[in-house]
Amino acid sequence: MRDLQRILVAGEGGQGIQVLSKTLATAGYLSGKKISFVPNYGIEQRGGVSLAFVQISNTEIGFPKFGYADILVVLAERAIPRIIEYLKEDTVLIYDPELISNDSIKDLKVKKVPILALAMAKEQLIGKVFNVIVLGFLASLLGIREKDVKKALEEGLGAKYKKKPELKHFNERAVEMGFEENKEKEALNV
Repeated sequence: MRDLQRILVAGEGGQGIQVLSKTLATAGYLSGKKISFVPNYGIEQRGGVSLAFVQISNTEIGFPKFGYADILVVLAERAIPRIIEYLKEDTVLIYDPELISNDSIKDLKVKKVPILALAMAKEQLIGKVFNVIVLGFLASLLGIREKDVKKALEEGLGAKYKKKPELKHFNERAVEMGFEENKEKEALNV
């Protein structure tokens, strides 16, 4: 992993973009990293485009926002116009082909990494935890410990877990699936 990773997560309100991003930042902190998390939402909570800027580093972070992403996760087609300005030649674009068509990203000159998180979640768990599979994949890619991701989820979703205990099982299994998916893709060198 590079000393500093700039991650932009983009999708629609309701997809758990902010939960994914905040949990990633918290897990990075629990893993001993320096972190920065800047959510960008408003009416997005009701279905608009939602963005989150996360930086994870081994050293101090100079400024919380950034102009270009090292890793860009996009989970909704209509978020693509909002993320174009953050791309650079060596950006890694992580996307779900069930949510993003190849036609909509074919002209982007970046490394593209598909992850079938929605299909995996629907087939093996419940559809609403697909973002947690992506979270596990990202955390594994960034060298964040699996136990720290699960702890961060517990901290962030503890109240929901009390109301629906099965949600904890689904989320923890989704994290594990994300880590497994990264291993299957032979840990990208980013």
